Amino acid sequence: MSSRIRRIPSTRGLYARALILVSLPLFLTTCSHVFGQKPVSAELTGHWQLFVDDHLIESKGGVVRTYHPLIKHRGNPVLGMEGSRGEERTTPYGTVLPGEDGRSYRIWYDIWDGDCHNFYATSQDGLHWVRPSLGLVDHQGSRDNNLFYRRSRLDHMPQIIYTPWDVAPRKRYKMINFDFGRKPRDPGAQGFWGASSADGIRWTDAPGNPILPDPGDVGHFLWDPHHRRYLGYPKIYAPVRGFSRRSVSISATDRFEHWPPAELILVPDEFDDRWVSRDGQHTDFYGLTAFPYQTMYLGFLWVFRITDGRSDGPIFCELVSSRDGVRWDRQEGKRTPVLPLGPSGSWDAGQIQTFNHPLLTGGKLRVYYGAFDRTHGFREGDGAIGLATLRKDGFVSLDAGSREGTLTTRLLENLEGELRLNADARKGEIRVEVLGREGRVLPGYGRDDCQPMRGDGVDHGISWRSRDGLPASPGPKRLRFHLRNASLFSFHAGNRVRLSDERPAMEAFYSFEEVEGDRIVDQVARDGLQHGRLHGSVKVIQGPETSGGTFALFFPEQVADLNYLEVEDTSHLGHRFTLSARVRPSSRKRMRLFSTQRGIGRLATGELIFDFDPTDGVLRFGVNGQVISSGPARFRQGRYHHLAASYDRGKVILYVDGQEVGSGRIRPGSAHLHHDGSVEKLFRSPGTDSIAGVHLATNLRLGADQGGTFFSYRLKARGQNLEQLTGWVDDILVARRVLRLTEIQALSRTDGRRGDQR
Repeated sequence: MSSRIRRIPSTRGLYARALILVSLPLFLTTCSHVFGQKPVSAELTGHWQLFVDDHLIESKGGVVRTYHPLIKHRGNPVLGMEGSRGEERTTPYGTVLPGEDGRSYRIWYDIWDGDCHNFYATSQDGLHWVRPSLGLVDHQGSRDNNLFYRRSRLDHMPQIIYTPWDVAPRKRYKMINFDFGRKPRDPGAQGFWGASSADGIRWTDAPGNPILPDPGDVGHFLWDPHHRRYLGYPKIYAPVRGFSRRSVSISATDRFEHWPPAELILVPDEFDDRWVSRDGQHTDFYGLTAFPYQTMYLGFLWVFRITDGRSDGPIFCELVSSRDGVRWDRQEGKRTPVLPLGPSGSWDAGQIQTFNHPLLTGGKLRVYYGAFDRTHGFREGDGAIGLATLRKDGFVSLDAGSREGTLTTRLLENLEGELRLNADARKGEIRVEVLGREGRVLPGYGRDDCQPMRGDGVDHGISWRSRDGLPASPGPKRLRFHLRNASLFSFHAGNRVRLSDERPAMEAFYSFEEVEGDRIVDQVARDGLQHGRLHGSVKVIQGPETSGGTFALFFPEQVADLNYLEVEDTSHLGHRFTLSARVRPSSRKRMRLFSTQRGIGRLATGELIFDFDPTDGVLRFGVNGQVISSGPARFRQGRYHHLAASYDRGKVILYVDGQEVGSGRIRPGSAHLHHDGSVEKLFRSPGTDSIAGVHLATNLRLGADQGGTFFSYRLKARGQNLEQLTGWVDDILVARRVLRLTEIQALSRTDGRRGDQR
């Protein structure tokens, strides 16, 4: 059977100019005038400020955050897989870009039918597609097909990046895709391979492939104009709450043909498992389609609900957001899918995976996605490609009803020019005030001075009586929005807007003076409250055994129980942090102080230990598959000792009672946990900087490992929890900053009381 797809007639429609991920102020005005059509752009960055999170918000009241799903095209699927071979056809992955001629679309995608096949097609309107005969790849004795590339039987998931600024014309297009390495001449070449092309059709492999050795067979790659770098988000396995789970990692580089080992950044949380009804079921992340958007980053997270305990279940997409491309925020509330599965029996009822970024035409976003009518574990079924749309910046809105709602921004620098809104006020109105540094409304910029926005628009100008623009007076200002029966998506207030000050780094301190049920109250509130939660038989006591006769946390010797304190909001510790506590052990054995380790096997990425041995005073700090040990220190039985570890961009220093007792360096990269429980170490060279810092599989625990039964695909084991802490602990500190030596010494010399700083 010929692999050439029957020709589908194309219709004249939207016209494009190729601009993939370039931060150039282009454009296509000429094409728009000539053809009478709006241009299509893959450039999504700009200076509009979104409300997908509270990053810009000081306060709000009477408004709710609403997440808006993508709207599926009524004529879906727009590209069927009737041209692939065999009966086993799985979900297509790929890339859609505007055509260079300014009036077409281009798509690169793959299909699996026992082998992987990489296809190419074009379209005039993005709806009707033509599979050209490229004559490049032999299949079943013929080159009359639309296969554009074949390296081996198992190279798949083509990610295409258009880089017209590259001085080498033959590298205007770049491709990175995964190859399992199962070919006779190079069986160990598993990883992401790179290639370049002058036209996006004829490709030359990069030297030194794979350019990113990595065991995760799913990954998305792009150009980041915010920091002028390439970004990649490969799949990685991490030990999370009893399972080896598919998670998300990051790699970044300014040299496309040289990628550093990936680092863990995103794992499923407890809320992701809310649907679980029987043993073995759990949630994985199959992939992350991330892309720079306006001043930040957005992403479509592929949520994989494993229903059979192994590898079957549906896959759908949720929205995530980030301000740096590293630390990602999840949706609030119920986490409504941004791209849900279709109804039972439909073509996209089983799996949905988005292509590598949206396209923008006029005021509307286009998102292409691959889908499958069966869940992940089935090998027979039909895959196809669909289209979904959304208004520009329309992912999230802040909504108010008939009672007026307000939101006030944090202090913003460089507010200038005309204030413009993307909002829907067809049933109500929006008014805006401008406030000075002290919170007082500036003359002429009050609520009643504002000409209200009524109607619906993605670029609506706001004015105040005789004033058409924002005040030109120097200094930071706030904007206060008043909404009634309206939805606000984003605003534009010039091209240089930035926060006037950053919020303080997270710092959680527990002296156990306040307890609310099983929750311990954080004594440092300036950064927000991170409560501690008690588990098992651990309890707060007061008496002569405690530090200074006040309150402390007591860990009994029932080792069979999992006794620990969980510290909220500590899964992402970042590049710089300090852990410390005052400890009085009740036995002479090695004990965990802080841990996220599963309790068995080699330390893997996502796991951290900070423990001590009272017999010799030796401390150990381990993270990212590497362990640093201190020298011996004097450890008097029956007394409290202050233990601390600081992490400063890989440099670790260990302290006992305010004295440095050891140091070392953690290399960035990852120690992958494989299906068989083994760990493969992929680290960067010593002295190189980490991209993500330290990201953990769970919140930090004080006193015990994760424990319990652990599943790794078909393997099953049980954690022993042999290093569980017993005794008394006081003055626990978790801070996303490196404490100075004088601060650590001050904590060790006193009873550690920092006072109520709320």
